[in-house]
Amino acid sequence: MTSELQPNGSPVRGRDRLANLIPNMMTLGAVCVGLTAVRFALNERIDLAVIALVVAMIMDGLDGRLARALNSTSQIGKELDSLADFFNFGIAPGLILHLALFRESTKVDFTWMAIMLVAACCAYRLARFNASEDSETAQTFEGVPAPVLALLTLMPVYLHLLEFEIISRWPALISIYLIGCAFLAVSQVPTLSLKSLKVPPSYGFLVVPIFTLLIASLLIYPWETLTALSLTYLAALPFYARRHSAN
Repeated sequence: MTSELQPNGSPVRGRDRLANLIPNMMTLGAVCVGLTAVRFALNERIDLAVIALVVAMIMDGLDGRLARALNSTSQIGKELDSLADFFNFGIAPGLILHLALFRESTKVDFTWMAIMLVAACCAYRLARFNASEDSETAQTFEGVPAPVLALLTLMPVYLHLLEFEIISRWPALISIYLIGCAFLAVSQVPTLSLKSLKVPPSYGFLVVPIFTLLIASLLIYPWETLTALSLTYLAALPFYARRHSAN
């Protein structure tokens, strides 16, 4: 009988096996939350659908950090995370958008094509990330990351929840926007990685108030805050790309 070994060659103990399972359980939990978001959208609770998907984004950001903190990173965890990301950030946002804006419409074929393009580009973006040898330590991403792609894809839904009904009356405009988001995901445009964010010690006192203000804004004005975050990210892309090319 052979025993399971850690990467360093030592046997995997029961406690180590549990540590290896915890990040994967969080990843699977994120899939359940993403699937529940689609169910909310099917039940015409678009607000809850968006909130659930934001929770899935937060869980996606935590599982990798938890795996590194517990020293339990694995190839299985990496592949599982990509599969979860593809559903939560490639498929679910498009379904929510379609159910929120075009549930009753019968002439949105071009918009549906754009939604499929977002899903396909998300899958390619994740595959390219996994194939990159330095993906875990990269200080800069190529293209928009999958969670941010989901955040951007849902911006027409935020505007719909803010009662900008003109949004649903211009499916062609939404389609063009979605196509742009899809190409940003597979492009080679340099985008910011959170690993590269470093706060100077002299500004460290601002971190807690800014973070608290962000959380409070999300709780009190969720759609306005998500719209502002999406627009700010898009506006910052050319400035960051220019700065990166200058370095």
